[in-house]
Amino acid sequence: MRDVDVNLTTHFITHASSGITTIQDLKGRRLVLGSRGSVPAGLLPYYFLQQLGLNPAHDLADCSFYDERASADWDERDVVEPVGRREYDAGAVSRRTIEVLQTEGTVAPDGLRIIWSSPGYSHCCFTAHSDIDSLLVQKITQAFVAVDARDPAGKAVLEGEACKAFVPSITTGWETLEKAAEQASIL
Repeated sequence: MRDVDVNLTTHFITHASSGITTIQDLKGRRLVLGSRGSVPAGLLPYYFLQQLGLNPAHDLADCSFYDERASADWDERDVVEPVGRREYDAGAVSRRTIEVLQTEGTVAPDGLRIIWSSPGYSHCCFTAHSDIDSLLVQKITQAFVAVDARDPAGKAVLEGEACKAFVPSITTGWETLEKAAEQASIL
């Protein structure tokens, strides 16, 4: 796994000056989400809304997915930007996206307000068939974990994967994602 895919969180955000402070305040409002297939910005936010008592199809004035808009180069940027411009009342993105956009200066730290944060979950993991030889699994895991940013080739790999390190995969943190996928009839 990439180090950034362990304990990932999704945040529901609104413009800092909005009167929205809770998920229930979203009733009758316009919500912008990432791609339907995006775990942190599409699939899980939709699932979380339902778990928190909102039916997005009936309780929101609009629930727009990136697939319906496709106006920015990155689906989570296409959530943050219209919320910042007040074209939508709220949106959902990963913690990592907020950090990236703040680092690049696209979003001022006081420009958005987080109204709800998900529990941590696991996201993305290199996988193989269940019948793969366990010794081969160990060798592959060791090869990934050994990738080092001090080595030019390792640095290029890690930059290409937008992470600082690869870590051995974990078996926890997938429960929420599995439930959301089952509810969406993906599994």
